[in-house]
Amino acid sequence: MSAPPAPPPFLEIRKQLYEHNYWIVPHIADWRSNPYTFVKSLFYLELATVVVFLSLKSGITANTVTIAYGFAGILGGVLLSIPHKWTIFAALLIFFTKSSLDWADGIIARLNRQSSLTGHTLDIYGAHLNALGFQMGVGFYVAQKSGDPFFFYLIPLIPFFLSTGLTNFGYHYLFDFSTETALKKILQGKESPTARSGGSKKPTGNGESRWKRYAWLTGILDDRARSVDFVMLLIVLEYLYPPFFVTWIIFLLFVIRGFIIFAGKFYLVVNNGWIENQLQTKLQELKEDH
Repeated sequence: MSAPPAPPPFLEIRKQLYEHNYWIVPHIADWRSNPYTFVKSLFYLELATVVVFLSLKSGITANTVTIAYGFAGILGGVLLSIPHKWTIFAALLIFFTKSSLDWADGIIARLNRQSSLTGHTLDIYGAHLNALGFQMGVGFYVAQKSGDPFFFYLIPLIPFFLSTGLTNFGYHYLFDFSTETALKKILQGKESPTARSGGSKKPTGNGESRWKRYAWLTGILDDRARSVDFVMLLIVLEYLYPPFFVTWIIFLLFVIRGFIIFAGKFYLVVNNGWIENQLQTKLQELKEDH
């Protein structure tokens, strides 16, 4: 295996990061449409430049940076759950800056010629760990601050809803070797992929309206930086003004949002032939590729 190329200078790394993300994050060049995203994107880019430069100099791989990004969410969640001022502020600092690692790992992989499907998978998995760590950390923070044990009983619902989505199980079923016999029957034409489901159902009319409401509800307090930063701002305000306490509402919304996503995935698979559609799509792609 050939050695990775020599790392470019700091300013060249910065230039490449800006050029690459210019198309991904249009707010970098348009601060008027979303000033906060504009400022936060510049912050990520400048910090990511430092991360890339140091990683290339020290030989740290892109996958290592991606793993650090994922586990930063777990560490932040643990620190947020400890009822002490400095651990909570440390958690907020981690959650505020961790995405710079996510912005850095891709260019590290490209410059080292190490781009891979594993790296992309780790990147998505890291985002899940971050969402899980933050929401559970907020749950423990709320339970400790309120002194109400009711919130402790709600915390396990966060990982439950995230891990038991029926679409997740559907993907596992399609790629699990234990389904070889069933899939072989389908591939040999002995059983139609849509035979049991009654075919695919596209959302139309009332279905389309329901889908829009679902998308709107699940978009509230999502995993993007603006939502996370908003919750962190509330935590800071609660420490500055002790009578102010609203994060318990935020945590309840996390639980409700998790349930809505869980129920939506269940409905999608049971009533819309989602698994059959996924299989048909993949088979069609394979036919087109050959």
